[in-house]
Amino acid sequence: MAEGEPPYYDQRRVENLIINNQPPKLRAETWSQQFVSFLDSCLKKDPAERWSAEELLQHPFIAGLPPKKIVRAEIREHLQALKKWPAKKGVKEAALWARKQLRRTCYFCAHKTLAEEKAAQQMALEGFPCC
Repeated sequence: MAEGEPPYYDQRRVENLIINNQPPKLRAETWSQQFVSFLDSCLKKDPAERWSAEELLQHPFIAGLPPKKIVRAEIREHLQALKKWPAKKGVKEAALWARKQLRRTCYFCAHKTLAEEKAAQQMALEGFPCC
């Protein structure tokens, strides 16, 4: 999902693929190590090896987030910025505007790898809230 499509989206027998194949991996090598590690911890096939929700909350990818108060304020600012979206601009101008808005208002977007930034931009172009 991080790369825009669910794993095995084009396969017919998804259940068999999930049971018989290794867990999906990110194709791009530009994702942050913390994000890759977090996904690996979530996608262990053996339930005994898979991290619990409590353990996942302690993972550096989650534990390193700013306090909830800051996150809520940034989301609120970002949503307000989306209301000012340039309605009559072309796609390229809208993408540049979205990048500027994301960098200006959002802690997460300002601290992403290039691949994560591009994914956030695409989500913004599609009308999704930040990150």
